Amino acid sequence: MKKKTKQKIIDSAIDLFSKDSYGKVSIAQICKNAKISNGIIYNYFRNKEELFTYLLEETSNRIEEQFKNIEGTNLQARMENFILLNFDITVKEFPLIRVYREGQYKFIEYEQKLRKVYLEALKVVYGRELKELEYLFIMSGIRYINVNFVKRNLEIDEKFLAQVLLHGFFNRSDLEVESFEDMDFYLRVLFNSGNKKHKLLEVGEKLFGETNYYKVTINDIAGETQIGVGSFYHFYENKEVFLREIVANLKKTTLYFLKDNVQKNFSVNETHILFLYLLLEFYGRSPHKYELLRRSEFIAEDMVIDYNNSLDELYIKTMEGLPYKFEEKRIISSVLLGVAHYMGIEFFFTKNIKDKGEFLEEMKGYFANGLRE
Repeated sequence: MKKKTKQKIIDSAIDLFSKDSYGKVSIAQICKNAKISNGIIYNYFRNKEELFTYLLEETSNRIEEQFKNIEGTNLQARMENFILLNFDITVKEFPLIRVYREGQYKFIEYEQKLRKVYLEALKVVYGRELKELEYLFIMSGIRYINVNFVKRNLEIDEKFLAQVLLHGFFNRSDLEVESFEDMDFYLRVLFNSGNKKHKLLEVGEKLFGETNYYKVTINDIAGETQIGVGSFYHFYENKEVFLREIVANLKKTTLYFLKDNVQKNFSVNETHILFLYLLLEFYGRSPHKYELLRRSEFIAEDMVIDYNNSLDELYIKTMEGLPYKFEEKRIISSVLLGVAHYMGIEFFFTKNIKDKGEFLEEMKGYFANGLRE
């Protein structure tokens, strides 16, 4: 009976945390959803955080169990099998994976643990241990594709994905990434120091990026902006409408930043290395913007999906002259977006990567040559 009750609690928590953010779901909701009285849950978990981190641990355990089945007589075959195993577990455990995606930012030690699981699996695939940047290149695209393709009900082409990861997808480049430091870049931003609405947006972006969205009150926002609460409601119906405008502005600013700074004489490879550099510059100078975007995925998910789709369109457009089918370009775009997504985690959260120049040089080589034995 104890096992059955604990499983009901776990299943209820997965169900609720996969639909709403950590800050919004309460112990009372979990108990009601599990059809148990509130006090019973404390026989198994001390608090909400312990239950949530149990789910993060469970995610790693289930993925690790999945990787015991890696098969293949050569690197290409093992990579294809590894890609399919990743995709299959994402389909099977999608609600749990969604829970994990929020937790990987809040409880970074579990991302470090899952990283070890992936590294052990890749050791089987490659027959050797992978270095940090090799790991990032291989796993970023696979992990990004797992979630986004399952969410959009797209089929995975494991043969093509394995091919581009092992052999590359762009032409070789001799561009020195150090040259970016001598270039001028332009950023479009909202700016009017006398405009109350602009002040609100600036303060809101910082507060939501640095603090739990559900803990920030309208009074906090108004107080920090030094305006009356009534002025806030003059512009915004509620806090969620306010957040959505902030995310929309962040999306617009980021996309313009990439588009406005495309260099006409750059190859596709060089363009995407430049994009990585620009994103690191943009979010590195204002880490709270990156945190806000990641946290918004669990509050205004449709807007973050729209942002990712806009980036996908931009990335695919850069490949207009390349001899790939649309579906293949979408896979390459997903690999590139995966690298951009997970480099943020590695630079700003886990801090496993610190040298920007080395990272960009290595990625430029992987984009051209892939990562073979």
